Amino acid sequence: MSRSSGEGGYAGPETGGVSVLSGAAGLSGASGAGASPVLRLLSGVWCQRAVRVALALVFVAAGGAKLADVRGFAEIIHHYGILPVWAVGTVALLLPLAEVVAGVGLLFAVRGSLTVIAAMCLLFLGVLGYALAAGLSIGDCGCFAPGELPDGVEDGSALRGALVRDLVLLAGVAYLYAWRRLRRRQG
Repeated sequence: MSRSSGEGGYAGPETGGVSVLSGAAGLSGASGAGASPVLRLLSGVWCQRAVRVALALVFVAAGGAKLADVRGFAEIIHHYGILPVWAVGTVALLLPLAEVVAGVGLLFAVRGSLTVIAAMCLLFLGVLGYALAAGLSIGDCGCFAPGELPDGVEDGSALRGALVRDLVLLAGVAYLYAWRRLRRRQG
């Protein structure tokens, strides 16, 4: 059985509901008897789906939480000092909307949604990197709902933690791109 379902879709042989990769570049022999169980797991359609759904839900939850308190999110954006004051309100509304739309798109494997998620991950990493390099002491990074962090984290540790979290999200994006590329090579 072979099917294709767009960006996060599956196109290749299927055996008993579990995908099989045969000779994919970088995972050569992933379906063979001697292949590592980890490689077989990572090359499977169910692992790809789990990562895609988890990444989508993180973005939907983060965007939804910010939309619930746009004014609070605007204050956090203002603390970074990157945008002119007149743009803060617009960004505080449009960025979480983009997170929700891209997350829903990724959930349903809509073409282009992974690219938008990747761009937002890179944007967030850039902003957090800037804040850390500038020595900003922002207690609430603005990654999820405003006011999400307890008092006493204004030492930048919240920014470092958010940077690590965003790197993990970016690793998920990279995995999805690699999985898709391997599937395309398989034909």
